[in-house]
Amino acid sequence: MKPVLTRAQAILLYLACWVPLVLIFTVAMRSSAAPGWMAALLYTVSYLLPAVALGAVWWFVLGAVLPWNRMRWPALVGVECLNAFVYTAGWTLVFGLMIWATAGGAVVRAFVVSRLPWLVAFGLVFYGLHAAIFHAVRLLGDLRRKEASAIEAENLRIRAEMSALRGQLNPHFLFNSLHSILALLREDPRRAEEALLQFSSLLRRVLAGQRGPTDEVTLADEMKLVQDYLAIERLRLGDRLRVHCELAAEALDCWLPAFSVQPLVENAIIHAIAPRRDGGTLTIRGWVEAGRLSLQLSDDGPGADPAVIAQTRGVGIDVTRRRLQARHGTAASLTIDTALGRGFRTTLALPATHEPVSHAES
Repeated sequence: MKPVLTRAQAILLYLACWVPLVLIFTVAMRSSAAPGWMAALLYTVSYLLPAVALGAVWWFVLGAVLPWNRMRWPALVGVECLNAFVYTAGWTLVFGLMIWATAGGAVVRAFVVSRLPWLVAFGLVFYGLHAAIFHAVRLLGDLRRKEASAIEAENLRIRAEMSALRGQLNPHFLFNSLHSILALLREDPRRAEEALLQFSSLLRRVLAGQRGPTDEVTLADEMKLVQDYLAIERLRLGDRLRVHCELAAEALDCWLPAFSVQPLVENAIIHAIAPRRDGGTLTIRGWVEAGRLSLQLSDDGPGADPAVIAQTRGVGIDVTRRRLQARHGTAASLTIDTALGRGFRTTLALPATHEPVSHAES
């Protein structure tokens, strides 16, 4: 995970925190002793430069060495008090050496005797400024790392749930496909051979999807799987199976969990088309509106009692609904509209995304 601040950002933040102090000290120097603004600025820089340098060392060295995150509050306060003492002593020493190098030892002694309380006070103030900024950045980094860990844990949970749900769905789907081929084998061995070839293509597509880096596909790829499945069912049902597709181009580019459409197509064929002598028509529509992908599958079959449907937990619909919720939460829905004698219509609605959700989150 990226740090809260890059090195360049940390340096800019550190220097920016000194700007108000430089301005305040420059004005104070100009008002008290300096002959001009440039001289006041030079006095200020010479006065604060040791504090800036020692603060940088404290931030980038001690900040990385000490185990701040494992310290309890008493230990943290004790370490900070010790650091404040060392910082103040170090700043006073460095500043004294600078005066000694330019004005001699007598001036140093006179300055320290007259200004020692102020040196200590300013040293503690400067250190307090460093510590406040450092711990604010550190705590923000801890919070960000915890949030990233929570998000990663949730993503892993969702992937595990999606994998389990898909594992529940695939055997059901493959068993039904084999059952259709077995029924065809008794009626027409030649067409059953064609169905086996279609089934091998279908199986390759399923296995390729399982080996992929994500559990999501574009609607265009999902419809290729659906067409392979429909090819098998057409060999069995012939003209009794009629399919009409109306899919907008922008809808085909959207991503959704794999096996979101095929189980609904399978349900329609099993319950509304195959049992009827004249078969039936399945209509698949897809469109994008207001940032949402909508998929609607409807048949002209006998329909069902909504109360019975509400109590039934068929594998196809139930697993599809749970997978949508696992991926998109309340932003996705699967609704059913049916009544006796009115056919069966299933509508999926989910955010229209043009890349896998799992990739967008990482």
